[in-house]
Amino acid sequence: MFWSNLTGKTIGIWGMGREGIAARQALQNHCPDTSVLEISESNLDDINRCDILIKSPGVSLYRPEIQTALKQGIIITSGTNLFFANKNPRTRVIAVTGTKGKSTTASLLAHTLKYLGQSVELGGNIGRPLLELADTSADFVVAELSSYQCADLIGRPDIGVLVNLYPEHLQWHGSHERYYSDKIHMITQSCQAVLNDTDSQTHQFDISIPTVWFNTPNGIHLEKETFYSGDIPLFSRQKLSLIGTHNAENACAVLTVIQMLGLSPADCAEAFHTFQALPHRLQTIGSKDNLTYVDDSISTTPETAVAALKALSHGQPITLIAGGLDRGQDYTILIDYLAANREKIRLITLPDTGKRLADQAQNHHIETVRTSDMPTAVSIAQHITPVGGTILLSPAAPSYNLYPNFEARGDDFKKWALIPD
Repeated sequence: MFWSNLTGKTIGIWGMGREGIAARQALQNHCPDTSVLEISESNLDDINRCDILIKSPGVSLYRPEIQTALKQGIIITSGTNLFFANKNPRTRVIAVTGTKGKSTTASLLAHTLKYLGQSVELGGNIGRPLLELADTSADFVVAELSSYQCADLIGRPDIGVLVNLYPEHLQWHGSHERYYSDKIHMITQSCQAVLNDTDSQTHQFDISIPTVWFNTPNGIHLEKETFYSGDIPLFSRQKLSLIGTHNAENACAVLTVIQMLGLSPADCAEAFHTFQALPHRLQTIGSKDNLTYVDDSISTTPETAVAALKALSHGQPITLIAGGLDRGQDYTILIDYLAANREKIRLITLPDTGKRLADQAQNHHIETVRTSDMPTAVSIAQHITPVGGTILLSPAAPSYNLYPNFEARGDDFKKWALIPD
């Protein structure tokens, strides 16, 4: 929907967070004669006064109010769709999504493109709202898109990257099947797709657009601690500043995009070396009293907690702090990994999923302690973790029961972990 389509209309903006504020500013800049209504839970009836409703990502596309508005002929759009319709046509958009790893992948891609001399803006679900970048003349916009932004995407990225799929965000999407479908929707809207060959979920879908696979022997992959393009070695994995096999796989996605753009993946080693891990994403926050503290508060699924444990499994003992909002997650994969490594991994749990986790863990003879809050969990971890060990916060659940977001959870962990003696 072009700016001209909004001229003279009554526009509702549902949600006045970063996305809503960016939408209001864009309307002031490009459509000053529009009438703008700010919609919240307290005045949902005002939706009926709107010709067009700009929905923030946190508002589910499947809410009854949205479905009713559509039936009444009200146009529902988003800041993401307005960006794609009105962006500089010379700027190429590379959109990155996935259940986990999309922020790191998007950030590493933007960092690498800049190192290779390209002008780049990073936005979307990370950093700046995309609408703030509609007027940019940069060579590239790297856009991280959440499943919320993918679900009703009309815009067409030049390249769409899908790093993985796990069950997630059931409350917004209504079912795991719809969540997968909404994620894949971004790929079907793209000119070209970059997909992870090791992701079994992706193979369930028929992708009809031109597709390049990574983590496959014929494409960009990691073999014997070296990144390869087919059978051509590129550079050592040791150049990558990020730990964990999952991050090496994300790096393969980045190298694949670099190659598709006609740039040299072999020239990316120094960019990978200088990239710094994003906060709360398997981030080593410090050491104290011969214990290392790692903040992986972004972890909201059992799969990501297992990935974090595997990344740190170099023989040293680990105490895992896990637990959060209970969305009915299936913890079998995490419990099985803990059971297989019970000699070197201890578990400390937090509410609400802590009870369920602790019960399952104790049934498998995994050393487990239940706690009610972060300071208690950290204190106990400091007492039971052997010297030289690692205390890892990787909750395998959302934060919303005890914290407003995963950042606050990670900050609280750091506060109690590194509190001065």
